[in-house]
Amino acid sequence: MRKLLIAVLLLGSGLSLAQGVRSLGMGGVTLPGPWASGYNPAYTAYPADNYGPVGGIGLPLGLVNLAVRPEASPVYYFTDFDKFQNNFDLIAFLDQLAHPYEFEFTMPQSPSEIVFHINADGVSVTDANGDPIYLISDDGESPAIGSGDNDLPLRRPFFEVHLPTTSPNYQASFGAFISVGGLSVDPSDNLVVDLANGSLQPNTTYSLSAAAAAEAGITGRLSFAAPLPAIPGFDGRIYIGGQIDGFYGIVRDDAKVTATFTTDGDGIPGTVGYSSESFYVYPDVGNGFGGRLDFGLAVDYQSATFGLGARNLYSYEQWKGVLRTSSSDGSVSEYPKTIVTTEFNPSIFANAAYAQQLPAGMTMLYGVDFGYFNGNVSTHAGLELQESIFRLRGGVGYDGGLKFGLGGGIALPHVSLDAALTSHQAIFTKETIYGLAASLGIYF
Repeated sequence: MRKLLIAVLLLGSGLSLAQGVRSLGMGGVTLPGPWASGYNPAYTAYPADNYGPVGGIGLPLGLVNLAVRPEASPVYYFTDFDKFQNNFDLIAFLDQLAHPYEFEFTMPQSPSEIVFHINADGVSVTDANGDPIYLISDDGESPAIGSGDNDLPLRRPFFEVHLPTTSPNYQASFGAFISVGGLSVDPSDNLVVDLANGSLQPNTTYSLSAAAAAEAGITGRLSFAAPLPAIPGFDGRIYIGGQIDGFYGIVRDDAKVTATFTTDGDGIPGTVGYSSESFYVYPDVGNGFGGRLDFGLAVDYQSATFGLGARNLYSYEQWKGVLRTSSSDGSVSEYPKTIVTTEFNPSIFANAAYAQQLPAGMTMLYGVDFGYFNGNVSTHAGLELQESIFRLRGGVGYDGGLKFGLGGGIALPHVSLDAALTSHQAIFTKETIYGLAASLGIYF
């Protein structure tokens, strides 16, 4: 049971909340509006028609590749095993699975060899040609097993369902999340120093640790926002909002494996021993729950809007599971453990948009955003030219790597159709992958 759940976590590790195709066409920028309330709860009460509808129903064009492209399709395992064996690439499959709304024109390839480099600067991972592979965290630090410090990102649902509310000041939703993080390799200090010097010391003990963390569950969010009373002499409106973002954890596994060896009198490594620690949760042994508080502010002034959201101003979470330790001498121990974590670890999201009226009834819409989430920076900038029912878009952004967008669409009173040429950084290799996304929107 546990192994099956871990496999599902790993396969789903690249899944993320699907961006609207309009946003992808503008380089990934998030425009002000109720669709951005997850980043800034003040947008819960913001008029949805100020910058037009965003999103719609994404058309999962990537499923075509998952069905027919030999390098990404598991279907050939059942229909043509020789083609599957000769062409299937796990990284290509995972990357397309992580972007189901993009038809990928190019696909990443798995390295033929993975090489770990340990030197005075730390640990790096490359393929046989020396090109970097991003399997570990940039700081090379291992998570502390059983402490709750597992370096997982904020739990963003990879799908979210919005519930009807009786007031435009409230917004409620639920979804599901899968998170993988805390990937790291951590050599002992003496191993780093001696390898940098070119030789191991005699009669010395060295160690090397590898760690990872993964979890999955259900999310729920309740937001409230309202405009402040009009300010005399100020030609605009100010909105404030707050939200509670909670989760129920179904599966979790924090694992660390440490290999240890001792050199002989000539500095030659002896037998390698190992020890492992794993804090795991699944329905038979425990669960997790928790929540955080977010706050937001938005200012609508003439033809421009500015927003600032602060997430995770305070969070609480609790996990009940099992801590398991084992070692190469055959000893194994398991006992129940409860982890309680509270923290102040704010993440910031800011965005702005401006609509400029052009001659002949055209409108140019500009958008920009900036985010700081768990130490990771993202930023996007894009524009959209509106002419009657037609839309033309473009933009660039940085979100784990450089990306661009180019797209267009048709906007009717209750229906929209959008398409975008887009790019993203491939998982593990971070090479640039190009694709096509499309969506259909129906609005009432």
